[in-house]
Amino acid sequence: MTDQIAEKCSWTGCDRVSGAKLLERELCIEHFLEYADRRITLILHSFEIGTEQRNLSPEVQKLLSDIIAQTMRLATETKLLSPQYRDHLIALSTSAADIYRRIQRTPRITKRFPCRIRQGTRVIDGAEECFTLNVSQQGACVELEQSLKMEQIIFLERTDTARKSAKARVAWIKRLESGRVAVGLEILGERDFWGLAQRDKHTGNPMGAAS
Repeated sequence: MTDQIAEKCSWTGCDRVSGAKLLERELCIEHFLEYADRRITLILHSFEIGTEQRNLSPEVQKLLSDIIAQTMRLATETKLLSPQYRDHLIALSTSAADIYRRIQRTPRITKRFPCRIRQGTRVIDGAEECFTLNVSQQGACVELEQSLKMEQIIFLERTDTARKSAKARVAWIKRLESGRVAVGLEILGERDFWGLAQRDKHTGNPMGAAS
């Protein structure tokens, strides 16, 4: 019986043995990390500039799934793996899993809700009246005059109902041509802040239909 020949890394000019497979491409650990890092960075950049897509292409979803599976396998199975490589693999796996959770959430719909943004617990703390550009059950994009910071925790309050405010995290910021800013918010501690599921149940509208 002949020994199985080890696959070589498919990276141009690399003669190392493959240690992982990404999108059916054989890669050594070094080039797996380089390629996965590059793709994760591009996806995260699309979130930061406000072009986040809730349903990324099947190729990107397969990429994320491969990264999660391969990084965890390499981190737990590869012998004599340096702590630096292991930490890098775990960080990649965490980033890919976080992105995958974000794109699996309910889609955004175009809806103009009046609301108020506050940077503190008091009504006067950096308050600004605004409108949503689009919403999801646990998120929103709002247009503001004031500039917020990435990952900042703010208070979001609906002014069209008596609903209490909820905390929200700034997920991305995009400067608009008008000089204002579009801010993507992840609403914390609320499963359906805008009442979209209840609205669809009563109207019979499919989730994602604009009105």
